[in-house]
Amino acid sequence: MRQQRIVRNLFILYLLFIYYNVLIPFQFSFDWSVVARRLHEIEFLFYSPRGHISLTDIAGNILLFIPFGFLLFALLQRLGPVRAVVLTAGLGTLVSCSIEFLQLFVADRHTSFNDVLTNTTGAFLGATMATVYFSQISRLVRRWFYQLLDAKPFLLLVVLIALAQYLAAIMPFTVSITISHFKKSLKAVNLFPFTYQSLGSWLLGAPNKHDLVPFDWFAFFGNVLYWTAGGYLLYLCYRIYWKDKPYGKWFLYGAPLAFFCFQEFSQVFITSRITDINDIISSYLGLLLGFAIYRLARPLRLRTFHHHLDLLGIPVLMYLVYLVYAGLQPFDFQFTLVELKSEMALNNLVPFYAYFKTASLFHIEDLVNGLVSFMPVTLYWSARIRGRGLPFSAIYPRTVAAGLALGLFIELAQLFSPERVAEITDVLTYGLSGGLGTWLLSYYEAQVKPQLALYRQGLIRL
Repeated sequence: MRQQRIVRNLFILYLLFIYYNVLIPFQFSFDWSVVARRLHEIEFLFYSPRGHISLTDIAGNILLFIPFGFLLFALLQRLGPVRAVVLTAGLGTLVSCSIEFLQLFVADRHTSFNDVLTNTTGAFLGATMATVYFSQISRLVRRWFYQLLDAKPFLLLVVLIALAQYLAAIMPFTVSITISHFKKSLKAVNLFPFTYQSLGSWLLGAPNKHDLVPFDWFAFFGNVLYWTAGGYLLYLCYRIYWKDKPYGKWFLYGAPLAFFCFQEFSQVFITSRITDINDIISSYLGLLLGFAIYRLARPLRLRTFHHHLDLLGIPVLMYLVYLVYAGLQPFDFQFTLVELKSEMALNNLVPFYAYFKTASLFHIEDLVNGLVSFMPVTLYWSARIRGRGLPFSAIYPRTVAAGLALGLFIELAQLFSPERVAEITDVLTYGLSGGLGTWLLSYYEAQVKPQLALYRQGLIRL
């Protein structure tokens, strides 16, 4: 079955990524005296000879194995939920033990039973999440998806954009509901437009580190650009679906404001995020700008409209502008030989080296963002090329090359930015993102489109 084959391939790729990530920098040593010393340095449960156990490492190891557990459960679910969960957790333990054994021979790595425990926990959590998803959520998501795709496809795009932005806003999912963290988050809240002054600084005279940093206009305008494309699509939905509805205007102006406020409120519970009124303002300004561009672009749409796909050309172009802007900000380029030499580190030419260099949940977030960022552009582009009758074998090289070219352009520019670090990983993820857009179109044609036809004919129930 095609879906089973896709899950299997994703699992294999993710397993290879795990091994690759944990064995960087690939400096193997088979000196048995060194191995014997490392055996004495093994970290046992809740104990480390190095004197500390990093909470970031614990959370990172758990998160690393959650997709492993989810995908493996999806492959084994035919065995029954209980057996699949137990087998997934057991295989997670075996994979983790093999990793810790291999790390005995890798420089700058440490074998730890803490990692075995946290990896196993991540695999178990992933399998448990998959159990809940496949038993209770998947059917509802499937029904919702096909109903929107059939009746309101443009609204489906808006919902997916909002969902993607919400997930990005709460990543890397460092959730805390403790009273002490809630108080700390409230003190960091900013209610002042076009500046940053925390409530702690304003009410208690206790500024945090962000109070000392100038207001980031680049990030503000970047958020405006992102939501300009979303605003264009939302206004398109209004014109097609809600223009004559009594709730149309409220849905157009009120629902997005409620969403932005909810998104910022959610960040109160994320330890690595700050609730900031400027995010609400910039998002809503971007939305209004998208509304205005939709109205101004009416003559262009009338001249170029031949197919419903033509309606997506302008928002896709807006999104592409946002990608380039986000990649080049803060535009602090210094075209000097000294700056170029400082950025030209060989380690940055090793894929995923940053994940080894610094244990950070934000690196996982960067990886996910890189893998999906260029995908909407190449999905649209692939559909246009496919409409001319080209096979997917001729489309993949173009979209992957386009992703690699954009990633290379952005990373080369970052060589001259003191605030940014150019890495080969980002170039590769842009290339993969380009191919992913084409793959989504192929999956739509092979899997979704036939199911949609059967659904429209009433031959299947979701």
